[in-house]
Amino acid sequence: MNNILKSGVLGVMALLAVGCAGTPTTGEKMLSHSETAEDIGKMWNQGNELVLKGEKLEAKGESQVEDGKDNIKKGQRMIKKGQRLMEKSEAEYRERFPDESL
Repeated sequence: MNNILKSGVLGVMALLAVGCAGTPTTGEKMLSHSETAEDIGKMWNQGNELVLKGEKLEAKGESQVEDGKDNIKKGQRMIKKGQRLMEKSEAEYRERFPDESL
């Protein structure tokens, strides 16, 4: 952004200097805009790169969220199955060894 301001100020100063010497030529007018236009183009390209990277990152994050939800469901199923096996083994232990405590 500072480059745009600097370029603008330099352009104005160049125009003022040229204005004192006479009417600027078409080429001088074009040159006075070239740096500013280049800076604006660079800024747009940087913005475009950020948008593309952001979209990829957003898609990756959404995929990770979906994977996370799947992992949570699988984990919950495993916990339930494990708890049932533990309860079943404790019941069988008590049945086979009634005099023993757990």
